[in-house]
Amino acid sequence: MWAAEWEALRAGAVQLEDVGRIWLALGVIAVLAALALLRGPALIRVPDAGGRGERRLWLDGPWLLSLTLRLGALGLIGLTLARPTGLVPQNPAAGRGIDLVIALDASGSMQALDAILDGRRVTRLELAQQVVSDFIRERRGDRIGLVVFGQHAFTQCPLTVDHRLLLETLQRIEVGIAGDATALGEAIGLGVRRLRVAGGQADARRILMLLTDGRHNSGRLTPKTAAEIARLEGVRIYAIGVGTSGSVPFARDHPGEPLRFERVDLDRETLQAVAAISRGRFFHAAHPQDLATIASTIDQLEAPPGPTPPRYRRTSLSALSLVAALLLLALDALTAQGVLRRLP
Repeated sequence: MWAAEWEALRAGAVQLEDVGRIWLALGVIAVLAALALLRGPALIRVPDAGGRGERRLWLDGPWLLSLTLRLGALGLIGLTLARPTGLVPQNPAAGRGIDLVIALDASGSMQALDAILDGRRVTRLELAQQVVSDFIRERRGDRIGLVVFGQHAFTQCPLTVDHRLLLETLQRIEVGIAGDATALGEAIGLGVRRLRVAGGQADARRILMLLTDGRHNSGRLTPKTAAEIARLEGVRIYAIGVGTSGSVPFARDHPGEPLRFERVDLDRETLQAVAAISRGRFFHAAHPQDLATIASTIDQLEAPPGPTPPRYRRTSLSALSLVAALLLLALDALTAQGVLRRLP
């Protein structure tokens, strides 16, 4: 709550829309403070404990504290009337000229346990999620979308510059969410359609990043036909084959079950053809560390055309100043009824 307001305060990017009101409020506070000090009991007389009848003058601390809190609250109310605003950074509206769709395989074969991440054995999907997350964090300002495919393909997240939302949706993907088969053609076709209808800059580069560990065995649209459509639409495909071929261990469906081994074959020829038709490139990540290297290579190949000037939006800080004024008044009321209350 109020994260943008606090960010503006930390950055010191605060402006007043009506400066005259704050000067008026300061003038009123000065007059009231002078009148209160002239009339109020700033000093109290205390009889001498020695019994000599002498009296000493002491500052009336509770009265001065109450006056300070009330004047501070009045000043904050004046600040609220001056309509303070802050500037907070926001994501660029149209990106940097690069539109990118990541098509991630979530078929049953992505449950294979032949990947190592941070010293522990993980599934191919978990490794892909981690590497793709790191890749997205490096693509500041680009519009990125996410397509998930298995037996069918669907849009997990449309093109957006809100990468925090994109990372959240990426972590929600589970093996089998789109079926156990592999529809490479549908995944490519949907990714191209997302890039075509999303709008954006007319000269934007359109990239499809395809991550899979199997071969096409589902869907009516063939991968090569989908790649031809991508070429006609000006979409370049980077096809990434993940994992090794042959018999690999798979994650347990239920705790206590023994590991099962299944054969997984990567269709290198089809992926190479898809990349060649669309004037892209094919990569094979046979080992876990290869995938991070490939993502870094693609990041360099598709470097942004130039830095994006920062964009800011205005946010009102009036609520903060008003709440602060109410807190000072509440503190004044508490101290008046608590330890600082004057005894009769």
